[in-house]
Amino acid sequence: MVQTAPTLKGKTVALTRPTGQAEEAGKLIKEKNGVPYYIPAIEIRSLSNSEPVKQFITELQTGKVDYVILMSTNGVKHLFEVAQSINQVGALQGGLVKTSVIGVGPRTAQELEAYGVRVDLIPEKYSSEGLLEILAAKEVAGKVIRIPRTTSAAPILKNQLVAMGANVQEVHVYESGLPIDENLKNKFYEDLTNGHIDAVLFGSGLSAKNIFKMLTEKTSMEHLQRLLAEKVTIVAIGPTTAQALKELNIKVDVIPKDYLFEEALSALSEYWAKL
Repeated sequence: MVQTAPTLKGKTVALTRPTGQAEEAGKLIKEKNGVPYYIPAIEIRSLSNSEPVKQFITELQTGKVDYVILMSTNGVKHLFEVAQSINQVGALQGGLVKTSVIGVGPRTAQELEAYGVRVDLIPEKYSSEGLLEILAAKEVAGKVIRIPRTTSAAPILKNQLVAMGANVQEVHVYESGLPIDENLKNKFYEDLTNGHIDAVLFGSGLSAKNIFKMLTEKTSMEHLQRLLAEKVTIVAIGPTTAQALKELNIKVDVIPKDYLFEEALSALSEYWAKL
């Protein structure tokens, strides 16, 4: 008997990615016979202060930075956007040649390569945990590490690297705010309440926290916890995201083995196939 691959069975899967970054994910959901539902939990905003990036580029050019870590495609795009705004793209590319560049995940690595940057390392696990594993093996005590990222990132990675003896600074290149569209929030809450959403997929701890900030404007956290437990399958891409949900007392049903969106959809379809 030929076994068919599990599908999403026409069920509705909510995506919490920022506006403009969820369309490709939506196509993948459709390919698996699911229905994408867009509820951006993060609003990406550029920063007006370019000084941190200027200092970062100057530091790179001295050749004293041992590792540069890019955690996401957003970090890459906004780093280069700021560099472009101050006419320093060439200087940035030249400075990155003098350090070891780590891209956390294949998409981040592809984005770096699109900007002409050589990627030296990609951790096997596309997460802070995977990153810490490879850096622990390299004995980073005394090494200079810089992390271009959002102002809203949790300091867990930085603190753990500092605990390993590294000289670490985050270079803020964009901010991740809370969406302000009231109609979007209202509709999402109504659709959750009425059982129109079958799963919610979280790609970061910040997206999880923001969703609940948005929804607790409508009802209590206790009611949300019951609502999600009774009506929705919760998917977390990676243990950091799962931990953020756990801290909110939200039960996580699915965590993919590889921390990629495609793998999360496959894990979700397999989970539903077993119910």
